[in-house]
Amino acid sequence: MPGIEKLPIEETLEDSPQTRSLLGVFEEDTAAMSNYCSQLYQAMQRIYDAQNELSAATHLTSRLLKEYDKQRFPLGGDDEVMSSTLQQFAKVIDELSSCHAVLSTQLADAMMFPITQFKERDLKEILTLKEVFQISSDGKLNTSTPSYS
Repeated sequence: MPGIEKLPIEETLEDSPQTRSLLGVFEEDTAAMSNYCSQLYQAMQRIYDAQNELSAATHLTSRLLKEYDKQRFPLGGDDEVMSSTLQQFAKVIDELSSCHAVLSTQLADAMMFPITQFKERDLKEILTLKEVFQISSDGKLNTSTPSYS
């Protein structure tokens, strides 16, 4: 990426203060990116959950509209106009429900899958490398400290 200073692997062997400083900048950037991605993921998850809820609600509405004919209202009698209108409305709601189901699938494929992959694969790998470096650095510090026993 242009504009990002690279961390030369050769300089890490020297363990210079400049390398440590540059590594600290990378660690800060990684922490900020991880925090941002977590917030973005939560916002996207809310959108996805809301879309699934909307899909379920329209499906339920359609089912209830279709069941109107099975209801018996003591004062209503057989109202053909109402029944016909509700059946037509049920067809419209069915189409809407199908659109919501398709959108939910598209959100899962185009929005949730990529952010989940990035979080679980890329960010996790960077954080794991950071931990490995910390363990390695702690080991270097322990072996280079003279023992006075």
